[in-house]
Amino acid sequence: MGAQPTAGAIPHPSGNRTVDTRALESAQLQQTVPSMQETKTEPAPQPTVGVRADIIEAATRIFSERGYHAASMAEIADAVGIRKASLYHHVRKKEDLLFAIHETLIDELISETIAVSSSSESPAEKVRGLLHVTMRFIARNREGVTVFLSERHAVTGERWQALVIKRDFYERMVSQIISEGRSSGNFVDLPPEIVTKALLGMANWGYTWFQQDGPLSADEVAEVFTAIALRGLEAD
Repeated sequence: MGAQPTAGAIPHPSGNRTVDTRALESAQLQQTVPSMQETKTEPAPQPTVGVRADIIEAATRIFSERGYHAASMAEIADAVGIRKASLYHHVRKKEDLLFAIHETLIDELISETIAVSSSSESPAEKVRGLLHVTMRFIARNREGVTVFLSERHAVTGERWQALVIKRDFYERMVSQIISEGRSSGNFVDLPPEIVTKALLGMANWGYTWFQQDGPLSADEVAEVFTAIALRGLEAD
C-alpha cells in the first residue's frame, strides 16, 4: 500500500490512495469553507487493505440486486470466479466490502465537489456545477449509489463514524455554496442547511429512476434541476 497513513487518515480499501479527513478539513476547507474549522474527527477505522477492484465491483452489483443482508459471500466469490475460502484472503467479513463501496464513492464525490465549491464561479454557477457533478456521478455509479443510500446503516462502529465525517464534510461544502449566494444577495434568505437537503434530495433520488438510455442525459437532467433550483433561490 505504500507509506503507513498518519493519524486521522482513512486508508482506502482498494489500497490505491488514502483520504485524510484532517487534511480535507484543514487544507481544502480553510480555503473554501472557512466556517468549518471546528469539525470533530474520530479515530481512524482499520478497513481491509488491498481489496481487488473486481471483488468490489462484484459485491456492488450483488448488493444492489439482492440487498446487503440477503447477499452471501459465496455469491460474491462465484461472481469473481474464486472459491469462498479464497475470498476470505482478501476480506475478513462482508462488511469490509460494504465499507469499501461506501468509502470509494464518498471519496470520489468529495473530490469532484471540491473542484466546484473552490472555483471562482458565481454561486448560481456553482449550484449548476454541483447538480451536473451529482447527476454524472449517479449515472456512472448507479449500482454503487443504490448500495450507498439504501444500505448505509449496515456499516457500523468506527467505520460508520468515519463515513459520517466525510458525509457531513460534503454536505457542508454544498451548504457553503448556498451561504455564499445568500451573503452576496444573489440568493433569497433561506436556511442553507435546508436548501442543501432539498438540492441533494432532488438529485440523489435519481438513482431510483435515471436510465443511461433514457430520454434525457445526466447533464440534461442536471439542467432541469438547475432551472428548478435557481428559480426558487435567485433573488429578484
